Amino acid sequence: MKIGLFDSGIGGISVLKKLTYINGAHYIYIADTERAPYGIKTPEVLESFIFEFAEFFHKRGVNEIFAACNTTDSIILERNLDLGIKYNSIIKAAIQAPKGEKVGVIGTNITVSNGIYKKYLEMENKEVYQKSTQLFVSLVEEGIFYGRMVEAVANYYLLPLKKKNIEELILGCTHFPFLKGVISRVLPKVRIIDPAEELSKKLAKNNSKKAFVEFYVTGDPKIFEKKLKRINFRVPYTINKFKTKKVIQVEKSNYSDRVVGRW
Repeated sequence: MKIGLFDSGIGGISVLKKLTYINGAHYIYIADTERAPYGIKTPEVLESFIFEFAEFFHKRGVNEIFAACNTTDSIILERNLDLGIKYNSIIKAAIQAPKGEKVGVIGTNITVSNGIYKKYLEMENKEVYQKSTQLFVSLVEEGIFYGRMVEAVANYYLLPLKKKNIEELILGCTHFPFLKGVISRVLPKVRIIDPAEELSKKLAKNNSKKAFVEFYVTGDPKIFEKKLKRINFRVPYTINKFKTKKVIQVEKSNYSDRVVGRW
């Protein structure tokens, strides 16, 4: 069985790790480090990336895709994109987790601005408070998980949510579990929800074989491998260069945006 994942960098490793514990499948993970961060890209550009990766997964015979990026997942849900492969949404998995009434959501600019978490949670009769915490992504990509700077940024972002007396907080970006410690210190009475944990429940348990990961990196593979070692990633893997499409053309129609890639 082949499982595909993609993210702008190492954030999606928080999903990948949990999946490899459950199922010893063959994983193909695309890390789009050259074009990161995703949270400040336009939806049209992100859609072009999504179809680019889906095309690659088709060629590699991937059976299922597990979302490893909330930002692109929000675009897929908002635009109802069909990738032609079974797709498991991290956002849809996460919205089943809150038990309280007042729920906070932190994420990238795109995830927060399109309000996809808010939409689904309000359908579950939750009172939702959102906060864009884009800088958290950069901190994680730089391997800065603790220290005075991280504490200052966390307090700046999270204290407004604390004043709202939220009961639970959804980490609406796969980078954020790496900062769970500092987030918990700022919000000690708040239940922290890691969507990766909820998403992993969608995968059948099978440890008859050992997991193996093929990484495909759009940026520098050596820098990416250093980041893997920094977060102590222990699953056997190879790292390959992923060549991105050079020209992206967006065609508008009356019904939806159709993205065509050229290379």
